[in-house]
Amino acid sequence: MNFARLKLRHLQCLVMVAQERNLVRAAKALALTQPAVSKTVAELEDIVGRQLLLRRRRGVELTPAAEVLVRHAVAALRGLREGFGLALDQPERDQVSVAVGALPNMAANLLPAAIAALHAAAPALRVRVASGTNAQLMTQLRQGEIDLVLGRIAQASAMADLAFEQLYSEPLLLAVRPGHPLAAQPRLALEALAPFPMVVPVSGTLIRHTVDAFLLSQGMAPPRCQVETTDTSFALGLLQRTDAVWFAPQGAVEGHLARGELARLAIDTASTEGAVGLTMRRTGEVGEGARLLIEAIRGVLRLRAAPAAPQRAVAPRRPRSASAAGTAGTRAA
Repeated sequence: MNFARLKLRHLQCLVMVAQERNLVRAAKALALTQPAVSKTVAELEDIVGRQLLLRRRRGVELTPAAEVLVRHAVAALRGLREGFGLALDQPERDQVSVAVGALPNMAANLLPAAIAALHAAAPALRVRVASGTNAQLMTQLRQGEIDLVLGRIAQASAMADLAFEQLYSEPLLLAVRPGHPLAAQPRLALEALAPFPMVVPVSGTLIRHTVDAFLLSQGMAPPRCQVETTDTSFALGLLQRTDAVWFAPQGAVEGHLARGELARLAIDTASTEGAVGLTMRRTGEVGEGARLLIEAIRGVLRLRAAPAAPQRAVAPRRPRSASAAGTAGTRAA
């Protein structure tokens, strides 16, 4: 093996391909073309002297040699990032910080509430929020770019060396704009959605698998017109301008539903319920900033789960009779 030929991009490319198990998706995540990714992997195979990828119809598989190399590449990349972070942050080494990856169902509601509570208690804390697909955030977590991920649990194949703590579970909902032709109907069959465009999660994500499985279990063919996105702002903008139906995580839309900015369709989606929680690296303790954020998240959830304090009923005062008032006055005298 010729280490002199090894570049950082070779390791970054291999780790992303291992995470996505698909050259096209890996190229998109790296902001490269698919031929560029294939060329980089081929260069690495030549450097190592071993085949690293097995091409399949629906993606790629890692060879045993690649599995070993990926584990060490992840550790090496994480070590480099931590080293650069320490070097660059020397003037501010005493300042506590945290980097969190947030899926759309968290970025819209729970995480802002937790960070607001956290800044009230620790105003000097630096917080960086990263967004992306579950797979992209898990890669950043492994590489040490972020400290934790808040959202739905990832696929089992993506959870190696990671730990998940469930906070609660939530279903996907079908949301539309107020005034949508289906919004006022008290009961709907899934077939009623067929004429309308459907906004769904990006292909290849776990949440998209949940949507596809739900539609398949209900005997519904894939929507004729669909838009794939994980961008909540884009989905909201599209719903405001069209009659599209959004298959969205409850956490991403519950605030908009409560404010009347969206309407929920009367279709039972309970079977789409999934675990939501914290994903962290198995090895090593979380930093002080991550610990404070986790405590804030749990605190927000405790407040939401606490029953509202019942208001004590105040009995109306009875008007006193003239004789009672006179007796009271005599006693006072």
